[in-house]
Amino acid sequence: MSLGAIGGHAAPILKTAPQLRDRFPMLETSTYLVSHSMGAAPLGARLALDAYWSDWATDGPEAWERWRPAMVAIADNLARIVNAPAGSVSLTPNVSLSQAAIGSAIDFRGARNEVVIEALQFPTVTYVWDAWRRFGARIVEVPSDDGRTMSTDRICSAIGERTAVVVLSHAAYLSGSILDVAAIGARCREAGALFVLDAYQTTGVYPYDVTAFDVDVVVGGSHKWLCGGAGCGFIYVRPGVRDALAPAVTGWMAHADPFAFEPAPIRLASTAHRWNTGTPTVPGYLAARPGHDAILEVGVTAIRAHNLRLTDAIAQAALERGFIVPTPLEHERRTGWIGLDFPGAERAAAALVARRVFIDYRHGCGIRVSPHFYTSDEDIKTFFRVLDEVRHDI
Repeated sequence: MSLGAIGGHAAPILKTAPQLRDRFPMLETSTYLVSHSMGAAPLGARLALDAYWSDWATDGPEAWERWRPAMVAIADNLARIVNAPAGSVSLTPNVSLSQAAIGSAIDFRGARNEVVIEALQFPTVTYVWDAWRRFGARIVEVPSDDGRTMSTDRICSAIGERTAVVVLSHAAYLSGSILDVAAIGARCREAGALFVLDAYQTTGVYPYDVTAFDVDVVVGGSHKWLCGGAGCGFIYVRPGVRDALAPAVTGWMAHADPFAFEPAPIRLASTAHRWNTGTPTVPGYLAARPGHDAILEVGVTAIRAHNLRLTDAIAQAALERGFIVPTPLEHERRTGWIGLDFPGAERAAAALVARRVFIDYRHGCGIRVSPHFYTSDEDIKTFFRVLDEVRHDI
């Protein structure tokens, strides 16, 4: 589908999108196509932060009586987005801490000490797991044949009787390519390895069901497609696995009764909240809720259909201009953004941002462009018009 093919439809297909756009003030002053990196800020987040300050200023520590149930409600709200049962998701400040907590629950001193990880994994995850070498972990990094995608066969071949845990990303952050979760999950079950999936790149734009996935742990966060800002991650651990893992990276909010203030050793919660650590990032959690609510209101399936229509148009218009498109073109193989690369792309990206056309640039990928539920056809036309202008000037 070329850009011209959508030129006659000024309004997005999503009927709810025009009303929802009003909740994101920066859409009035910019062309926002960078939700794969950070979702647009909902006005509701500001109201939530104001309410947090008001609670704090009015009631001091008594505000915990409102904040604690609010955090549980936010976790259950996230659970609805990923089709998890209520009570099976817990909030965390970020994915790094979630991954570290999982690592701390594994004993690497025995023969089963291997961590299988992909070469295309986001760096923070590799930093976390590489640190476990000092405790006996052996890192097995599966290479990529093309620097953009991961071979399912190569990953499965790397999983064996010495594999303790397999840590993979649902979608590659440098190309948007989707992993074959089902095949890898089956191999993990066969080998008896724990399977940890980082779904940060897909949650909110690519429908998935954590209970249908053959995975043990799913982690993610809010500041990309969920439009929740920084400071609100999440972790889902399959109930049968959850009870068998006791994290050493922990804190008072992981206690079965946090306000009992019992001495060590900790009595871990029997619920998903056993993956909590210390004092939570309450403002980050509360500010994330309005973005989550918008995702639920539109529905991830509808968001996906809208996104695919617009990303198809972006890819086609890029190819017509002779650009390299490193993102897989097949729908089933990509998440929610399209990469465009050409000589001078980095300078063009800086010029686009200077004109408030928000995208980003990554070496090896080029300019990354992501439409979301609030993106209109007119936004895509504006992007290419400004891109053509800045390319003429560089």
